[in-house]
Amino acid sequence: MFKIRIMKEENISLNEEDKRKVVVVRAIDQINEVQKEPKPNLIWKGIPEGSTGLITGVAKTGKTTFAENLAISIAIGKKSFFNGTLSGVPKKVLFVNLEESYRLRGWRNAKQISKLTTKEVELFTENYLTIPKDFPQFLNTEDDWDYLQNYIVKSEAEVVFIDSLTHMCIGEIERSSVAQQFVQKFKSNISSLGKTVIVIHHNIKGNERPIDQDSIAGSRVILQTFEYAYGFANIPTGGNYACMLNNKHVPKDDTTAVLYKVNEDGWVEYLESKNKFNLYNKPLKSDGRVDSTNPDLIYKYIQSQGSQGSLVVTTDKLMSEFVQNNTRVMSKDTLFKSLNKLEINGKIKKQGKGKYINNEVGNGERK
Repeated sequence: MFKIRIMKEENISLNEEDKRKVVVVRAIDQINEVQKEPKPNLIWKGIPEGSTGLITGVAKTGKTTFAENLAISIAIGKKSFFNGTLSGVPKKVLFVNLEESYRLRGWRNAKQISKLTTKEVELFTENYLTIPKDFPQFLNTEDDWDYLQNYIVKSEAEVVFIDSLTHMCIGEIERSSVAQQFVQKFKSNISSLGKTVIVIHHNIKGNERPIDQDSIAGSRVILQTFEYAYGFANIPTGGNYACMLNNKHVPKDDTTAVLYKVNEDGWVEYLESKNKFNLYNKPLKSDGRVDSTNPDLIYKYIQSQGSQGSLVVTTDKLMSEFVQNNTRVMSKDTLFKSLNKLEINGKIKKQGKGKYINNEVGNGERK
């Protein structure tokens, strides 16, 4: 009995030593530590060095082409791309395309670099890396993840593009258990490398409304992991637009739609910028059902203003956005009827004459 008791006490002692040491940290110490570190440079619009983010959208909106254009521009040291500033310093880039055959991406890349100068082609040759023909198309096993991690390390790339998130998880990303498993593997194998990583992802189906962060497949879990998201969508009347959906580093502007087209050489061309809510001007339904398009547009706009720090939205601003503009999304009468519907449904609340707030948000949290 005595010996057993000693052994138990020794085991308890060993177990206590094996426990993780708990150290309570003061916030001010972390603040001071962060302030001593060099501030990361922005690679492109709201994308800092060492961050992870998404390029997302429905199929056939040019997500991969856009990502390749950005990757090539970084690799050859361009000073600007798609109406945004680049550093102008060539960086080694790795593009991991898990979706397409090497022939398809090879043909497209050949067209893209045909417009480069001799010097730019030299920089592309040196700095733009891809994957071999026998690279896994899906990351189904630990070995697949290890292989991707080792490949990134060996490439010595500063910026990594991966197409797409769907090929990096098993199951439907909308299921929280699948999304959480993906997040764990992505953080331990990819994020931990400290590279700038941009992942191409898909939106949920549908193009009836302006895209927002809720359009991202698996958004409830995925958005907790990635630091920014740029969305790509079709315009109901024709054409495409891009829009910032989420960003933890810079003020989010999710109302501006950047219209673009992909030219015959496989490059995305900036056309113009518009308010994305003005791109969705749809007629009323003809089957007798209540059409919520206009109230939904107004509510989305009020939500977007709140995300940018403007909790109170005036009727003057709403008139400017939806009535007094070139596209004239709706009439003045429709605007006020829609506001009344939103107020009756409890989605917005009137704050004095001509002032409205989102009634579903209080103290920064959804009620």
